[in-house]
Amino acid sequence: MRIPDLEELLDVISRACLGDTDTRVDVDPSALDDPLGVIGNAVNVLLDDLEYRQREREDALRRVASMDAKQEFLAYLSHDMQTPMAVLLGAVTVLRSSHSEADIEATLPLMEQALERLQRFVRQFLDLARLEADRGLVLEVVPVELGPAVKRAMDLFADDGVIEVDLPADLPPVLADPARVEQILNNLVSNAFKYARSAPRITARSVGDRVEVVIADDGPGIAPAELERMFGKFERGGGAGGAGLGLYISRALAEAQGGSLTAESVVGEGVAFTLALPIGTGWQD
Repeated sequence: MRIPDLEELLDVISRACLGDTDTRVDVDPSALDDPLGVIGNAVNVLLDDLEYRQREREDALRRVASMDAKQEFLAYLSHDMQTPMAVLLGAVTVLRSSHSEADIEATLPLMEQALERLQRFVRQFLDLARLEADRGLVLEVVPVELGPAVKRAMDLFADDGVIEVDLPADLPPVLADPARVEQILNNLVSNAFKYARSAPRITARSVGDRVEVVIADDGPGIAPAELERMFGKFERGGGAGGAGLGLYISRALAEAQGGSLTAESVVGEGVAFTLALPIGTGWQD
């Protein structure tokens, strides 16, 4: 029967007082006839209770932090949706007061862009709800040519500036959900325009059984310690606005399609995001 001596008891108590809640007295639980055995078991019970309460406090703090983050997210979401809503309201006002063909032709593209942006916000919100409920993301996987997907991203952000694109002519199709591929590309291109000093760049190449698409900017870059954190929920890197969901959902979408989304950066030189998706060779209808 293992019974500790007084020095062992004092050592465990000292370490516990310094914050080591994992420490325990090496004592037989049945050693209840010896005073030191009783004390040793009592110390272990107290440490078990302390560790449990510590976990409860940490869980409570995490819940509070999550609630605060969600409140902040809703505030940013509301703010981000105001711009496209204002564009739509202005367009409707113009169309109500004028029925000329020139006004209609000038207004409809603005309305389409505003609706596209609103659709992105709504889709992100719905994706977040599914991820938090552990229900999985909705996907319709087929072979996808990346050229047209990149072209649509260029058209969507035409008002933001030029995008440099270099896609090989023989780039194979990927096995993915075309709408989700565009969603990821739009998030990454939107991010690039926030920070790029000149035109963002999109390049692609085949690597083994995958196609890698790289979206890069020449902005201020991100410190290595922040690269993984910016893929977290409600994270907004570099003090940027926005709801902080784009990268979180983009990575979840990439992984749900059997791919990945990673980032590399050199501070002062920009960030490069790499979207890797499986090649669609061998797919059958």
